[in-house]
Amino acid sequence: AVVSTQSTGKRKQRKNKAFQTQILSGEEENSANNCAKVCSGTTGRRVTDYQDYNDGVNVFVDVDMSGCAFVKIPNVVISVEGNSSHWTALGTSSVYIATPSSFRVYLKNEHAGARIDSLKDMEWNIDWVAVGFTC
Repeated sequence: AVVSTQSTGKRKQRKNKAFQTQILSGEEENSANNCAKVCSGTTGRRVTDYQDYNDGVNVFVDVDMSGCAFVKIPNVVISVEGNSSHWTALGTSSVYIATPSSFRVYLKNEHAGARIDSLKDMEWNIDWVAVGFTC
């Protein structure tokens, strides 16, 4: 694409560089930066597959990001999104057991408990952004 800019009264044209992702450091040795990719997703409101963590109160969810086609463990940032009470939870930004295709999140709510039915009613879900290499 060609972008026009105004500079000292004269019109100049310059080519707009394509967006490029650069990874400075990660869990594993870097690949070529032309293989770097940003990929994001959500587990979905009311459909997140929470699993009980053997106590009836705390839960975990395994997040599939295989569609990103990462070949190394990416850098992953998460957030819990919903319509009620997720601000009281613990573990809302903690990533566990990361692989190139998945990761796990544990959630604990000391005040109300993280019961699966109530989490779905409150539409808690995991929003995530991953940056990694595809070659």
